[in-house]
Amino acid sequence: MSTSQKFWNFSNRVYQNDDVQKACLALQDKYGLDVNLILFCCWSGALHGEFTEELFEQSLREASDWRQNVVEPLRNVRSWLKQEIHNRRFSANSSVMDFRAVVKATELESERLQQMDLERLIDHSSGSEFEPLNSSAKNLRRYCDRCGVDLTNDVKLLLALILDACLPDEGPDKALRALS
Repeated sequence: MSTSQKFWNFSNRVYQNDDVQKACLALQDKYGLDVNLILFCCWSGALHGEFTEELFEQSLREASDWRQNVVEPLRNVRSWLKQEIHNRRFSANSSVMDFRAVVKATELESERLQQMDLERLIDHSSGSEFEPLNSSAKNLRRYCDRCGVDLTNDVKLLLALILDACLPDEGPDKALRALS
């Protein structure tokens, strides 16, 4: 397996869980967090430890640029088409529905490319010891802090659900405690 696909494969495995999907979308829609960065915090923490300052800053910069210029415009087009189809403006137009499917697939591909870019930032040679759950939780807390998202009980519960899916051997209670 190529290195550039490990984060993507991890994300797909975790995101198959319906509760994780709901938690990620709630964190995105209510709090403005980037789902790819949430998953990157978990994946990187679990496999490589806590973010270095350089990795954290670079991942935020690159993810922000890509999200603003590629992912969000595609998401906006897809959402607008969905709403218009729902409002029956295009309900009988299968070409518009087909086009929306193409936009959705393109949006998904843009997220895969973003994840490949984030994974490329990781220094795979790090040999230091770390605790996967605590490292992932520290990465998530740091990301939330940078985004101005308070770790309220609601936010912690959503993040703990995601952490538990990423590191299922740890258990949900331990995931929640790690975020405190």
